[in-house]
Amino acid sequence: MTEGFDRGRHAAPANWADAFPWLPSVVSDEQPDGWPNVALDSTPELREERISAIATSLISRLSNRALGEVLPTLPPSTTIASLSLSTRGQNMVHRAGYRTTGDLDELSPLDMLQWRGMGAGTLDDIIQSLVDRSAQHAARGYARDITDGARRLTPKGSHCGLGQDAPQQTPYAADLRTLADWAAFIGATEEPVLAGPLPPWAPAGAKEALDRLLKLVPRDIEDPSGRRADVATKLTDALEGLDDRQLDILARRMFADYPATLDELGRELGVTRERIRQIESKERAHLSSLIAPGGALADIGASVRHAIGQVMPLDDLLELFPSLGQWVAGVEQPAWRVLDRIDDGYEIENGWCLTPSRTAVRADTQVELQELADQYGVVRLEAITLVKTIHGERQAEVTAAWLDSCGGYVVDGGHVFSRTSSVGDYAAAILSVTGTPLGSQEIVDRFAFERSVGSLRNAMSVDDRFKRIDRDRWALTEWGMDAYAGIRSKIREVVTQSGGTAQLDDLIESITSRYSVSASSVVTYASAPPFETRDGIVRVADTKRGERKTPARTRRLFRRDDAWAYRLRISTEHLRGSGSVAPIAVASLLNLEYGETRLLETPLGPQTIAWTGTQPQFGTIRRFLMEGDMQADTEAFLVIRDDGTFAFEPARHLMDKSLEDALTLVGARAGLQGDKARAALAVAVGLPATTPVTSIIAAYRERGDGEIADLITDIRQELEAGQSSERVEHSAEVDDILSLL
Repeated sequence: MTEGFDRGRHAAPANWADAFPWLPSVVSDEQPDGWPNVALDSTPELREERISAIATSLISRLSNRALGEVLPTLPPSTTIASLSLSTRGQNMVHRAGYRTTGDLDELSPLDMLQWRGMGAGTLDDIIQSLVDRSAQHAARGYARDITDGARRLTPKGSHCGLGQDAPQQTPYAADLRTLADWAAFIGATEEPVLAGPLPPWAPAGAKEALDRLLKLVPRDIEDPSGRRADVATKLTDALEGLDDRQLDILARRMFADYPATLDELGRELGVTRERIRQIESKERAHLSSLIAPGGALADIGASVRHAIGQVMPLDDLLELFPSLGQWVAGVEQPAWRVLDRIDDGYEIENGWCLTPSRTAVRADTQVELQELADQYGVVRLEAITLVKTIHGERQAEVTAAWLDSCGGYVVDGGHVFSRTSSVGDYAAAILSVTGTPLGSQEIVDRFAFERSVGSLRNAMSVDDRFKRIDRDRWALTEWGMDAYAGIRSKIREVVTQSGGTAQLDDLIESITSRYSVSASSVVTYASAPPFETRDGIVRVADTKRGERKTPARTRRLFRRDDAWAYRLRISTEHLRGSGSVAPIAVASLLNLEYGETRLLETPLGPQTIAWTGTQPQFGTIRRFLMEGDMQADTEAFLVIRDDGTFAFEPARHLMDKSLEDALTLVGARAGLQGDKARAALAVAVGLPATTPVTSIIAAYRERGDGEIADLITDIRQELEAGQSSERVEHSAEVDDILSLL
């Protein structure tokens, strides 16, 4: 049963690339010493440096690969206790229930990050220890199969890059000479030969030659080498050298939606799980080399990543690259799936192509919507630029589909509601979009999920954003409507019914014919906020058009005595070393223009903040996370000081105490009370220290920090009067109270 599996085993590997077959595909070709090909028995200093580099590459580039695949020379019988781990690292692995390195075979670095209490520094310590032990066993000749798959699977001298091996002569050489001769004749020897069109007075022969050349398609051009082929064919060719068992292992492990375990395959094929792991690791490394710089499919890999941008429908990608939809023989998968499993630079999931991962793109989507959202969490669908499609007429439809797949967003016509977790937020967003008062039932009817009219009424009755203008008719407070149907209300109603604009004369006639109001009063109200009258046309004034959010109005960004601090939730992408999107206000703080990059000094080296994409971007903060052994789903502050330096500060844990939690969320000093606490909360959003509490609450709510506004509302009396207060518990429904009025 095992015949053929043990062929190719030899003595100890000669260099680092032999011990870690995937290493050349992730280490830059620009490394001056070409160290992956250097012998393993290097000096202790160089060895420590290379162990660290390999661990970093494994965590940041191969974080979703099983350890058994990327560490093929690590014996499964090695005990965890024998590794050179820190006490915390030993405890972490043992607490998770693992005793030998073989127990870790099926785990990836991303899996380990999900362990309770696991931080970036501890993960790095564990991975470095495993890499070090792998190198030790490789140097001592630990048996494994590392046959030269690349030379076996790729024809000698084959170079499959675009544009190579072009025939020296084509049937169209005469046409090219005709155009060149004509250009030389008229003295245009520096002009492109195929620039066209030729002037009317050019000879017919030259025009015909250019026309034939411009109509060339690939099949018209000879391929004497016979190596021109689509992606699926090249992938099939690369797999031709594998036997049926090797193909079966790849198909059921690397390319399967639900991979078989090493034990299952080992039992079926009559070999050890270790042998299965070695074969898979070797072939995976070979396939990864195909898309590495200089690899046979490097061009298509780079082109796909560039075409995707951040998020694109799979159908669009297949329109751009039709050959990706063709079948790859041997593993019985379409070419796009094979490339997806080879290339860690992007992933394809549920019909979406995502760079670098679904988790990262969802986080970027959240940041973009937070930046674009108005005070009610409403975003115009057309303003979202993250989603890419080749069909411009379907942009809104594709963007809406992506937001729906993310969950947590509601698309209503041309608007996105980004805050719908509470009925109050949802109702405020609906009113801001409709622009006219609505009844409770009308609002509930617009909800995308089931809610009761009673719960909505209760929420709006205690929320300062709403005003009841009739027994059961609600408006936004900012509209300035009275508690009865006054002139303003009727003007807004007529303008809305007329499609957003109304003739002033028609407006006067409509209102004065039904109410005892003078024409001059209608004119006065129609010309004052929230309306404007231009050339006899009345509309709702747009006072915020073109306005960019300032730091003081930017969610999660808070002022200190000498700095601005941006509160960030740490994700597994940050632990891997990814950057994160920054609000536009950060660019304003640094006077950063599009296309520019800033380096801010920190104790751990310069921190990059760049604006080279659709939004500014913080560079990686992994070094800070490793120093503090930070975990995912915790919060920290990225601090930009007035002197141009940068700092990283972990946030305190929330205590379920309104005042302390509010101070924690804005990054203020703990333990503040009374006027000092109120001053800190006011200054954090750019207000004077003596600002009334009601104005502070309004400022937080307007900028989108609703959770902080709610906390301050809980302690409003304490901040205003210096005395403790309890949350008021209502014992009666608001409807019951209203019925008595």
